Amino acid sequence: MNEGLTVRNLRKAMRGTEVLKNLSFDQPTGSIYGISGDNGAGKSTLLKILASVLIPDRGHVSFSGIPLSDKAEWRSLIGYVPQELALDDRLRVRETIEFWAAVRGMPVSIRKAIVKSAMADPLISDFVNKPIRECSGGMARRASLVVGLFGDPALLLLDEPFSGADARSRAMMTERLRHLRDRGRTILIASHVENTLTSLCDRVLHLEGGHFPDVDINAPTR
Repeated sequence: MNEGLTVRNLRKAMRGTEVLKNLSFDQPTGSIYGISGDNGAGKSTLLKILASVLIPDRGHVSFSGIPLSDKAEWRSLIGYVPQELALDDRLRVRETIEFWAAVRGMPVSIRKAIVKSAMADPLISDFVNKPIRECSGGMARRASLVVGLFGDPALLLLDEPFSGADARSRAMMTERLRHLRDRGRTILIASHVENTLTSLCDRVLHLEGGHFPDVDINAPTR
């Protein structure tokens, strides 16, 4: 059994156009993989499927033997940071952390521990009381990453996590992601900035024509 992420023959059509076509790849645990490709290549679609936001038309996905179809168990394994920042600019960063902890349905005791830990997190500790509307793009991305790390997910899915971030924010996030990999976490990053992926990732897969041309996996069609 592959203890990492397994994707086989994934297909997804959007508005009558097939975006993903028999897409297959494996990613071992404790690694950072990047997904590159032009805008509209299907990077976000793939991550949304892996985050169980979209339902694939066909194919099989599993992580550590847990299938994507087992949504409750699957969602307990993953953290997802979408490209679109889901931050309410009326809230302060601290309030945002409290809000998302509550939305995730975490018990009060766990929420308090998460908020306390987040308040001391170097990624956001110097601006926890700043309103989201006053945060720079990099600050907002760092806050989103902290939210995505709730529950210490085994599989972390990041869609354009460095978009709009300054050099300091990119460096801080990169350091955290490397630390997570060293702790055995599996991280998948979609980005159109290929040089950023190359410097961070153990492997970069280029999405083109709905699949990865550089991945050769012979798997039966499901």
